[in-house]
Amino acid sequence: MQRLTGVQRFAIEITKELKKTYGEKLVVIAPKGILHKQIGNQLEVVTVGQFSGYFWEQVELPMYLKNNGRPLLVNLCNMAPVCYSNKIVTVHDLAFSDMSQNFNWKFRMTYQYLMPKLLRSTKKLITVSNFSKSRLKYHYPFLKEEDMAIVPNGVERPDNSRYISETESPFILSVASSSMRKNLGKLIEAFQIFNNTQGGKYKLHLVGDKNRVFEKQKALLLGPDIIALGRLSDEELHQNYEQAAACLNLSLYEGFGLPILEALSHSTPVVCSDIEVHREIFKNAVIFTDPQDAQAVAESLVAAVSNQGTDRRSAVEDLLEKYTWKNSARKLTEAIEQVQNQSSK
Repeated sequence: MQRLTGVQRFAIEITKELKKTYGEKLVVIAPKGILHKQIGNQLEVVTVGQFSGYFWEQVELPMYLKNNGRPLLVNLCNMAPVCYSNKIVTVHDLAFSDMSQNFNWKFRMTYQYLMPKLLRSTKKLITVSNFSKSRLKYHYPFLKEEDMAIVPNGVERPDNSRYISETESPFILSVASSSMRKNLGKLIEAFQIFNNTQGGKYKLHLVGDKNRVFEKQKALLLGPDIIALGRLSDEELHQNYEQAAACLNLSLYEGFGLPILEALSHSTPVVCSDIEVHREIFKNAVIFTDPQDAQAVAESLVAAVSNQGTDRRSAVEDLLEKYTWKNSARKLTEAIEQVQNQSSK
């Protein structure tokens, strides 16, 4: 199991729900070296093989499946064994094609080579939004509508009584990786403009790997008002969502936008980039802004901390009712049953 990102969060939470439905019929398989042992124990993960990475995925995993009755494989994290056909594959986005400059050539070439073969050999293709579905159909026109299904991300309503809502210094929160598409340079620039209008009273909390957040943006200088928190535990992350004056997301490309939904579950106002997928998912629940215009972003932040999202509460409530892990698992269960019914004919 890998370090937790939005993709891994999707896989873990969906699997928890599937366990409630299928019980012992659902076997979770992973390579050795599980990072999150508590989650592994909760999901009763079975470790197989001696390797990890592509070799485990493309060689050891299909060998294990073929030796154990060729069961239906449900993969939730973008890639799966190409040479094993009894499978359902989840592709969260096509950033490796749409924003190829964000990836090193080895990763890009591997995905560009494997992805069409993977999609041709799967019995059902899952993705997380209409936007990602449209990009998949654009890049791979051989895909059929009936062979695709949308299973979106979700969120559980947190018990806000567990978290302290007051903080010594008010802060803006950003939850993002170091990828250039997360637009951290512009985010910091916009925050500094905003903070100057507020008398410098705010901090900016950056959640992500400390050693990687600025690996492609080394010219940026972190002032005393910017705090790089690194990776946080779930408890620490929820605490930051709860305490933040606003959450800021200026991503240039997403398949869904899970941190936005998580922030909204804490009733935290969100300013996010005006991109197609954010419009699809979040509609009237957030403040949209031009992610390339630092001044516009700063003005949006002023609006967010001023009204605290009171005029968007109804839209947020609708979102939290619609996007739950239980609802998403139900959609995936329907896809699984459809594949199984077709196989039994």
